Amino acid sequence: MVPLPLFKFAALFVRHVSKYGANWIKVQAHDHPKFRAVAARYGQTMHQINMRMAVTLLRDAAAEKRAREKAEAPTVKTEEQMRHDEAMKEKNAAKEKAEKKEASKSIWRRRFRPLPENKAVDLFADVIGDSFILLIASGLILYEYIRAKGKPDVNAEKIAELSEKLKELDQREIELEEAERARQKRVETLEQALEEMRKASGKKRSLPCAS
Repeated sequence: MVPLPLFKFAALFVRHVSKYGANWIKVQAHDHPKFRAVAARYGQTMHQINMRMAVTLLRDAAAEKRAREKAEAPTVKTEEQMRHDEAMKEKNAAKEKAEKKEASKSIWRRRFRPLPENKAVDLFADVIGDSFILLIASGLILYEYIRAKGKPDVNAEKIAELSEKLKELDQREIELEEAERARQKRVETLEQALEEMRKASGKKRSLPCAS
């Protein structure tokens, strides 16, 4: 088994400790009087926000469903009916827009039934505990990113090394080609010299025969 780096063990330890920290926060939210009062107050605020968002999303989904069903309904209409429907559609659209705007305002100003104190404290404690764990995890990820960024890139170094070797091989190949061309040129020069020597010796032999 390959041993994990020391940082990995430290990260696991910190994450494990952060869970105990989150649980400690939840316990203190119930046991500590001042903390419990703060938790109950902000827990109720979170509950109100959750309820308003849920109602807003449900109303938007219902409106979209009605509009989609109306648009997909197959009908055959005359030109007069189409003009009438267009006028009614514009009128209804303006009315729905105004109603939606008014409903949206009323939802965000509306006060829903508050939670019991224990449930409000639980909600606040859960959010704070999970946020604490998320904060620790984000810090570890950020630290690991910075630490990894400061290290030399092994893959980049390998790629640079391979590129350098490839350049050396290309240069060596060019040198070998030049040496081969020079050798071929010398061979051609020698062959030409030998051919001239053969021609010269042939002429010398033909001269005594002619005399």
